[in-house]
Amino acid sequence: MSPVDQGGIALLVAIVLIVLRVPVGIALGLVAFVGATALLPFSAVVSLMTRVPYEFTASWEFSAVPLFLAMGAIVFHAGLADELFGLVQRLVRRLPGGLAVATNLAGAAFGAASGSSLATTAAVGRLAIPQMLRSGYQPGLAAGVCACAGTLAALIPPSIPLIVYAILAEQSIARLFFAGIVPGLLTAFAYAAMILIRCRLNPSLAPTARSEDTQTKTSWTVIALPLLAVIVLGGIYAGIFSPGEAGAVGAGVAALLALLQPGFGPRRLFDALREAAKTTAAILFVAIGAFMLTRYMALTGLPATLADLVEHWSVSPMLLIVGSAALFVLLGMFLDPFGVMLLSVAVLLPVFERLGFDLVWVGIIIVKYIEIGLITPPVGLNVFAAKSVSPPEITLPVIFRGVAWFLVAEAFVLAILFAFPAVTLWLPNTLL
Repeated sequence: MSPVDQGGIALLVAIVLIVLRVPVGIALGLVAFVGATALLPFSAVVSLMTRVPYEFTASWEFSAVPLFLAMGAIVFHAGLADELFGLVQRLVRRLPGGLAVATNLAGAAFGAASGSSLATTAAVGRLAIPQMLRSGYQPGLAAGVCACAGTLAALIPPSIPLIVYAILAEQSIARLFFAGIVPGLLTAFAYAAMILIRCRLNPSLAPTARSEDTQTKTSWTVIALPLLAVIVLGGIYAGIFSPGEAGAVGAGVAALLALLQPGFGPRRLFDALREAAKTTAAILFVAIGAFMLTRYMALTGLPATLADLVEHWSVSPMLLIVGSAALFVLLGMFLDPFGVMLLSVAVLLPVFERLGFDLVWVGIIIVKYIEIGLITPPVGLNVFAAKSVSPPEITLPVIFRGVAWFLVAEAFVLAILFAFPAVTLWLPNTLL
């Protein structure tokens, strides 16, 4: 059996193991280790596979992950996003579906301080779902908008998936951060437009808010998230600090702002840092397995063979990347979206690179696919996160039905990004 055949079989075995609920990191790492023993002496495999985890975890770029997660956890536990959400509500509440639009925009703002889709969904859902239900909003819309607003954190910097992709693809984190801004905002506006159109055509989905539905008090915390975004992105753009240093500065500023909040003390700070540490460990565990699989795939030559086949068949490069959407959506229906990204990068990235795609643009497209995977059944992690902060009467089928309309908006945004790559690349090419 040729190394290429072995690589293909190993990939199928990894997918089967993940479907069988073997932890993603274990499945990828185990397949990589066992497969490598068929190609190299055992001592060489041990040397390679013990060195790979260290190389990944010791990467300076990865230090940004726990720092940005800490920043988002501190913002969440201190309630620094609450006042901004209230302000956005008051600005747009008179629009059709105004509270849902406000939730969507608040998700984009919180994503700029979090980088975690699940954390964003939980944060905005905790505030928004009860208010929308009290105002008579249809439950599917109320919970669905929270699940989808959380996906914006995957694109709007600082984004944890973009950091991990940058490390695996050896791309600039700063370029990927700035490349994600326009597609992220475009997605937020597409969601808002869809909500407005639906609620205009069917007012029963979302009654117009009365003046007493929202509070009028505003405190200084309304500027907390914009301030963090300006410090982080402004510092990176000005060259004052690297993305990793930006995470440290952002976490430090978030902690200082949080300590000004009544009731936020050392105990809640400890809880926030513990939450960030647990999330970091989970991401690190999966990423190490994916990094091991990437090295193994390079040994088999499977990615290079796939690239040769694509060139031989004269497949249109754009047709290939559009067609890969089917693979991402199919895998995303059953696997953890973060694991799907890491698994696919190991195989498909060399193919895209061989065909001349800009890997920054490819990274944004892959993260868009991840967004879709976060809200598609039966896994839909963001849908489960929205369910966790919803009343018991809002069931998973109700939320999935509410999410379906947002998938239409996602398809619209993807069509724009496919047709006009400059939409993604203009900002990083201009600023960096």
